[in-house]
Amino acid sequence: MKTNYPKELSKDLLFDWLCRLGDQYQTGFVVSDPDQPNNPLVYVNDSFLRLTGFSRAEIVGGNCRLLQGPETLANTVHSIRNQMATGDPIHTELLNYRKDGTPFWNELVIQPLRDDKGILLFYIGLQLDVTSRKQTEALFVVQQDIYQGIEKGYALSVLLQKICDVAESFFQQDTKCSILLLDSKDQLIVAAARSLPESYNQAIQGSKIGINAGSCGTAAFTKKPVIVTDIETSPLWTDYKDLALAHNLRACWSIPILTQENKVVGTIATYFTNPNKPRAVDLEFMQRLAPLISLVVKYSDHQEEILRLAYMDADTGIPNRHYFINELKDLLNENEPGFVAIIEPSEFAHIVDVYGRVAGDELIKQMCKRIQRVCKRSEDIIARFSSPALIIASLIPTYEFERYTSLILSSVNDPFLIGDEEMYVTMKIGVTPFQGNKIDCEELIRYSDTAISEAKKRAGNALSFFTIDQDEKAKRKLYIINHLSHALQRSEFDIHIQPKVDLNSGEIFSFEALARWNSPELGQVPPSVFIPVAENSGKIRAIEQIILAKVLTWLQKRKREGKTLFPVAINISNDHFFHPYFVADLRKTVKEYGISAKYLRIEITESVGLVDFDLAKNIFEQLKLAGFESSVDDFGMGFSSLSYLQQLPVSEIKIDRSFISKIESEGTLAIVRTIVQLAANLNMKSIAEGIETVEQLTILRTIGCNSGQGYYFHKPMTLDEMDSILDREQH
Repeated sequence: MKTNYPKELSKDLLFDWLCRLGDQYQTGFVVSDPDQPNNPLVYVNDSFLRLTGFSRAEIVGGNCRLLQGPETLANTVHSIRNQMATGDPIHTELLNYRKDGTPFWNELVIQPLRDDKGILLFYIGLQLDVTSRKQTEALFVVQQDIYQGIEKGYALSVLLQKICDVAESFFQQDTKCSILLLDSKDQLIVAAARSLPESYNQAIQGSKIGINAGSCGTAAFTKKPVIVTDIETSPLWTDYKDLALAHNLRACWSIPILTQENKVVGTIATYFTNPNKPRAVDLEFMQRLAPLISLVVKYSDHQEEILRLAYMDADTGIPNRHYFINELKDLLNENEPGFVAIIEPSEFAHIVDVYGRVAGDELIKQMCKRIQRVCKRSEDIIARFSSPALIIASLIPTYEFERYTSLILSSVNDPFLIGDEEMYVTMKIGVTPFQGNKIDCEELIRYSDTAISEAKKRAGNALSFFTIDQDEKAKRKLYIINHLSHALQRSEFDIHIQPKVDLNSGEIFSFEALARWNSPELGQVPPSVFIPVAENSGKIRAIEQIILAKVLTWLQKRKREGKTLFPVAINISNDHFFHPYFVADLRKTVKEYGISAKYLRIEITESVGLVDFDLAKNIFEQLKLAGFESSVDDFGMGFSSLSYLQQLPVSEIKIDRSFISKIESEGTLAIVRTIVQLAANLNMKSIAEGIETVEQLTILRTIGCNSGQGYYFHKPMTLDEMDSILDREQH
C-alpha cells in the first residue's frame, strides 16, 4: 500500500509513526526492515511479547523464524517467503511456538509499505492467537472422525488415541496424553497412551483411585480437575513420584471424565517433561475433550452390547450362528483341511416339553462345555446353531475325523443334571469335511444340516457324513414341497382305484383308493415320493380330503345312475386321523354327498397305536358308531402289538406286500400264516396286498387267506376304466 505522509518525511519519521501506531494495537504488531540483511524485526509491541513469551531484547534484531517449531508446516513458510519476495500482501495461518515451546496457532497478516516511487520501506505484521478457534475446529474434526470410526466398528482404544493425538498437538513438544478408564473395581485401566513409555503404562495399569493417588487417581476420586505443576514436590504423587521422574515426567494435569449423571468414566491427562502451569485456554480445551471421551465410551459400550447381542446367544451366553459364520470365513482362508459338524441331542424337544425352555438351554450349555472339555482344542469354533443344536468347526487332518467325532459322541456317556434330575441323552451329528475355501460357509452349513437329517433317521447315537446323494435327495424333497402347494391350488391330484377280490372266485367286493399326482413340471410323481413329503410338510390332510371328495363323487354318480355301490377304502395319515374334528368332518362330508358310511373304509397304518393308543381306540370306536369300518394297513411291518390290536374295533388286517413277495420262503410263509390265523381268531378279514403270481395265489388259498389285491387280478386304474369293467361284469 502507498503511504500519505509528506515527501519530505524521512524513513526514520515513518518508523516512529509505525511504532506509535503499534503501541495502540491489542494484537501482535511487528515491523521489519527489508533494507537490512535478513529483513530483521525492528519493532515489536507489548502484545506480541505477551503472545510469544520472548523479551524485546531477544526478538528485536532477529526475525519471526524464532517462532517456528517441529510441527510448523514447511510449505506454509515457503509460501510466505515467496510472497514477500514478490512484495505481495500475505494473509495466512500457521503453527508457531512460544519461547517455552508451547504451540499456538497464529493468524498472520503481512503488509509491505512502499513510497510513492514504489520503493519498499517496511513490512508490518499483525499476529493474532487463534488457538481457541483452531481447537474448536480440531474438536469438530475429531468428533467427525470418532463418529465415522464408531460406524466402522473401530476399537475403543483406536478412537480414544485419536483424541490423545489431537490434545498433544496443542501443547509443548514431548507432551504426552493419556486416557484412563475406571473399571467396576475402582481401578484405572490404560485405554489410550501411545506416547507414554510402555513400562510406565504397565506400572500404573489397575491402580486404585483415591486421595494422593497421583493426578489421575485423585481426579477420578474427587471428580474434579487436578493440576500438578511439579510432580517432584506434589504430595499427591508421593507414592508414584519415583516412577514418574524415572520416565522424565515432571508435570501432570488431569481432568475427570464424567457422564451426565456425574458418574466417573475415567480421566484424560497431559504429562510434561518440565514443571508446567496451565493457561486458562489449556484447561478449557481439556475440559472440552472430556465430554467427547464420555460420549465415545458410551457409544462403544452400546456397540459392544449390540455386538454381544448380534454374536452371542442371549439365553446361554454361547456364540451364535452369526459369530460362527464370521469366524468360519477366516478359518476357511487358512486353506487347511477340517470339518463343520452340527450336533443335536435327540431328547431336546422332550426335555423342553416336560421341564421348559430354560431346561433345554441348560442342556445345550452343559453339552457345549463338555465338548470343549473332551476335545481340548481352544482354536475350535463352537456356537449355538439353532434352539436344539450346536455347530462346530475345526481344522484337523482327515485321518483325525473319526477320533475327534468319537470324542464328541463320548460327551454324552454321562448323564446331564437338569434341575435336580439326572438325564441321559443321545446325540446326532452331521459332518461335512472341507479343504480350504472351495465351498463357502453357507453351503458347508447346509451340507451339515442335510447330513444330520440322515443321522436323525437312526436310533441312539448316530453320526452321518455328508454325501452328494443326500444333497440331491434334500433338493428333490424341497422341490416337491414347493410344487405341492401349487398342485393343491391347481387340482393336480386325482385317484386310481384297485379292486379287492375274493381269492377263490375272483369276484370284486370292494376297492382301495390310491392318490395320484400328475404334475405339468414333474410328470407322474410316485406316491412313495410325495406322500412322505406331504406328511412332513403338513399338507397330507389336504390331499386326503381331495381323495375323499373324489371317491364320494364317484359313489354319488354311480348311485344316481342306479349302479351297484362298493365300499372304498381310503388311506388316512396319523396326522389326519388324530385331528380333533376328523370323525365329525367325515360324518358331515358323507352326509353332504348322500352316501352311507358303510361305503367308506378307513385304512390306518398299525403305527397309529404307538402315537396315542387310548385316543386311537376312542376314535376307532367313534368311527364304528358312525357306521364306518376300519382297516389296519401294512400289517406286520414292525409296529404291531397284539395287546392293542385285539382292543381296536377294526374289521380288516392288510398283509403288507413285502411278505407276499417272499411268501414262498419258509420263514415268511410262517409269518403270513400266523397273521391270517390271528385275523380269523379276532373275527377280522385278512387281505393280502401285492399278489402278482399264481404261485402266491395258490399258497394264500392253502393257508386260508380268502381276500386280496394285486396286479394278478387288477392293477390300479382310473374311475372311468373301473366303471367299464364293472359294467361288463354286471351285464
